[in-house]
Amino acid sequence: MKQSKKIFLSILFICGTLISCNNSFKSSQNFKSSFAIVIDSETFNKVEGSVLAYKNMLESEGLKVVIINNEWSDPNDIKAKLKDLYNNKPRLEGTVFIGDVPIPLIMKAQHLTTAYKRDESKYPLHIAAVPSDRFYDDFDLEFNFIEKDSTRSLNFYYELSENSPHYIKSDIYSGRIKPSVSEGDDKYELIKEYLEKVVALRNKTDLDFLMSFTGHGYNSEDLNAWTGEKIALREQFPQLYKPESRVEFLDFSMAKQMKPFLLDRLQDTDLDIALLHEHGAPDMQLISGIHEISGVTESIENVKYYLRSKLRDAKRRGKNLHETKRHYVKTYGVPEEWFEGAFNKEIEEKDSIFNYNLDIYLDDIKLIQTEAKFIMFDACFNGSFHKDRYIAGEYVFGKGSTIVAHANSVNALQDKWPDEMLGLLGVGVRAGNWAKQINTLETHLIGDPTFYFRCHLGFDYNKLIVYAHNNKEVWQELLESDHPDIQSMAIANLFDPKDQEFSKQLKDIYKNSEFFTVRMECLKQLEKYNNEDYIAVLQLAINDPYELIRRLAATMIGNSGRDELIKPLLSSIMNDKYSTRVRSNALGSIDFMNPDEVLKQLPEIMQQYSYMSHASELKDYIIKRVSRNSNKVKEEYEYIKSKDGKYKYRMLNIKTLRNYNYHYMVPEYLTILDDLEIEEELRITMIEALAWFTNSEYKTQIIEKCNQLASSDEFSSELRTEALRTVNRLQAHN
Repeated sequence: MKQSKKIFLSILFICGTLISCNNSFKSSQNFKSSFAIVIDSETFNKVEGSVLAYKNMLESEGLKVVIINNEWSDPNDIKAKLKDLYNNKPRLEGTVFIGDVPIPLIMKAQHLTTAYKRDESKYPLHIAAVPSDRFYDDFDLEFNFIEKDSTRSLNFYYELSENSPHYIKSDIYSGRIKPSVSEGDDKYELIKEYLEKVVALRNKTDLDFLMSFTGHGYNSEDLNAWTGEKIALREQFPQLYKPESRVEFLDFSMAKQMKPFLLDRLQDTDLDIALLHEHGAPDMQLISGIHEISGVTESIENVKYYLRSKLRDAKRRGKNLHETKRHYVKTYGVPEEWFEGAFNKEIEEKDSIFNYNLDIYLDDIKLIQTEAKFIMFDACFNGSFHKDRYIAGEYVFGKGSTIVAHANSVNALQDKWPDEMLGLLGVGVRAGNWAKQINTLETHLIGDPTFYFRCHLGFDYNKLIVYAHNNKEVWQELLESDHPDIQSMAIANLFDPKDQEFSKQLKDIYKNSEFFTVRMECLKQLEKYNNEDYIAVLQLAINDPYELIRRLAATMIGNSGRDELIKPLLSSIMNDKYSTRVRSNALGSIDFMNPDEVLKQLPEIMQQYSYMSHASELKDYIIKRVSRNSNKVKEEYEYIKSKDGKYKYRMLNIKTLRNYNYHYMVPEYLTILDDLEIEEELRITMIEALAWFTNSEYKTQIIEKCNQLASSDEFSSELRTEALRTVNRLQAHN
């Protein structure tokens, strides 16, 4: 990799010395950073020898290791110790929680997740709250204690304070060494064996084989989305496209049942990284759907299988089986005899086996030996480490060579950037130092966060990440790197809401960069500025060659609501017909734009695309959609205000606004906030819903109104607190 001499000199000044990626330090007297092992007393007593071997290994690499061992009764005690280590020398760079270390579960912070929006007033704490170690590794976040769980002894519940920063920027990295434990397992033995594996494999892991798998229903099974990632990974891991290296891209549609082949590939001893893009749950990975076929006989058999499954499901739910049959016969025009065998023992068993072989379950993993050193689970709940058994834990603490996994403790958004800066793993960056660049509330490393792949660059970016995080000169130099993910890391570290000149620089980088991933990082950071540079780039991004940029730009336009973005959005709907996910997001965003402006600007766009065969049909569809949605939104607003409407439906209409930001209605929504004739709980919920209008063109008006409410003695303390929370959320990056 080419780097300017000035870059090296700048980083030498920051880090004190130039460090090889392999065996960073030989002498334990030359520590440049530290690492904390947080462990409960009982676990330490059971696995002390293995913990000390892990400690010695890390110290041989230059990390001063501090073991914090206690019978933990308060997560704040742990956070205080970590913060103290961070503020002393050598600086703390990360931590790992081994065994029964308290698990913070967070309320009132769903905006810090990618997708989690469970009704916190409806569900119990252990379901509504988000398990998150951001409590420990982001020292600026502030929390209010709620309670300790009386039956789940590790669970401690907090809410994010209204005065807290409302964005995540982890100061250190963290990981969890907490096995997935089934009946008959000895969790201490699993931890012991795992630590022994980590030590044994250290410095034996070159990165030369990456496999990416895409499961059933992921990203709407859009081939443009699937293809775009392949090009981006080519940028991020150039070394994998040379002779003697391997890159493999798999899709569920490649086989009638992909599960056996995927399990085989995960046991390939050469495999280093596995990216698993799929849907999931704590106890399963959704791999395949019903295979699409063109043969008549097989197609009929597929339909029969589907109908039998629906009839069995109806029986389980206590529904009328005769009515269920009638419904499907009428809906699909199928003969009633196609339901035959639904409750035949032999056929039912055969269907059950077929269904089981579509997906991966916990017990499947227990039977295999997984070899990928790093696995990304881009799925909901696969990283639910607060449960006794969970998918990521089954891989990491099972047989084989898997060291660390990146996974989500709750559900996660499909339309996110899962591979952001992933190429840093290819230049020797520790898994933890990569993960802390992209942390959300739900993302976690399961396993050893200090893990890294050997590199041969003669330069250690880990020390740069630890010590140069506030040095703008160094990061500006690294914008010249020929590696896109080092550029992206520099861009992320240079973001400063007070530095409007950098906003202009981002716009220029976006316009001139050849790298998909660098342009995507520019767009992501510009979104935080939410200024004219951002709007200018959005109008370009909706037509970017990279499908992910187009897809996210379509959503971002809907999050803004500005009239000047209507034309590019309509053009996307017309012109990007075969990018399923982009068009879906663009149509969704049209619903949030001013309907009068959409209908006003539509004829000009339709004239531009009049040559398209589907133009007239699509025009009629958009007109009907916009008119229908506009009427619905106004009716729902009137229903919220109505004293005759049912309370629970009025509340539901308000909560819907968290996902559906109808910007043009904000002036009307604001009138609800200080209307004393409307129930206070509804007004408080409206205040909270408006906090989700993060980049709305009406954001300033929302902030002004909430500031008025927060400073008025006319309202309750609960309402004023929620108003302050909304202000701080909307000003998170100001």
